[in-house]
Amino acid sequence: MAQAAVVVAGLVLGLALVGRMELLARAVTALFLLIALIDISMWTAVRELPQILASGRGLGLLQGLSQTAQLALVVWLLRGPRAEWRRAGLVMAAVFLATQQLAQGWFRADLLYVRKDPAAQVAPVDIEALYAAQEQLFGAQVAALGPGQAEEPEVFALTLGGTADQSVFLSEVEGVAAILDAAYDAGGRTLRLANSRTAPLRYPMANRANLARALVEIGRRQGPEDLAFLFLTSHGQKDRFALDFPEAGTTDLTAADFARMLREAGIGPAVIVLSACFSGSFLDDLAAPDRLVITAARGDRTSFGCRDGAEWTEFGQSLFDRALRVEADPRKAFRAAAEDVARKEVAKGLTPSVPRIREGAEIGAVLDRVLAR
Repeated sequence: MAQAAVVVAGLVLGLALVGRMELLARAVTALFLLIALIDISMWTAVRELPQILASGRGLGLLQGLSQTAQLALVVWLLRGPRAEWRRAGLVMAAVFLATQQLAQGWFRADLLYVRKDPAAQVAPVDIEALYAAQEQLFGAQVAALGPGQAEEPEVFALTLGGTADQSVFLSEVEGVAAILDAAYDAGGRTLRLANSRTAPLRYPMANRANLARALVEIGRRQGPEDLAFLFLTSHGQKDRFALDFPEAGTTDLTAADFARMLREAGIGPAVIVLSACFSGSFLDDLAAPDRLVITAARGDRTSFGCRDGAEWTEFGQSLFDRALRVEADPRKAFRAAAEDVARKEVAKGLTPSVPRIREGAEIGAVLDRVLAR
């Protein structure tokens, strides 16, 4: 409301200076209709094209185009004799730009959504201490891994949360680990990796080095009769899974990188669940006869529910919190989860994420033995 009031005041001032106050109602109506359309377009771009807007440059370009369109509309409304139009247009452009900058600088809408309680602010992460603690954190998890029993089908699990600034991913790391323990008795054979600004030292970081090392530790312990259950949750882009802890200098994971890590670690039969936007783009690289690969979205679609303070993403809630608690077979749980996700997206008017599954020819027999036990 404050931004709108300043913009209208700018229109009044500019039109008064050029003697065209009769255009005020038309200018206000046309301008705010245009702004509404631009806001919808920008939101759609941010949601559907995050890879273009991963840096501030893409968003800055959209904002520049938005401002240019608004200026063009305001000046066009003043059309008349050429010389008069030029003079009036220059005055209106200067006044309108000044009032827009004032509105955006002094009445920032984003401040409405920021918790201002100083007690709730997150302390800066001590990066030196974070890296110094990695060996101890990782060593403690490896030391706690229970030994496998020969010829007994068992589940070795990894849960990973890749994005540090939204607590939902840390929540899913812990929630999924608990559900895998209940479903497969995997609690003593589970590694957890998580990037977190609020709890940076709870688990080892989810960076490429720790992921590769965790896979090696699982590969060393996994027998041919055992199953690896690997769950990774974060943001994503096409062929890119976010391992995002900017202060710590982490870099994202590509499908080729992940496939290479699995191969070099000697991971055997596995269920791999990727919960991220565009995660279906990993399917071709990860598919194998002894793998069941599940993704939260098709390769060209976003998934939903990644927000700070949430306990689950939409897909994580549907697959683990609802389906897998009741049905331990991940193949059947996926079908129930995909239907649940579709229902929620229809109810909220969201573009369908279309979760995907790829079942190798050999993984079914391994799953059946694990489930029978």
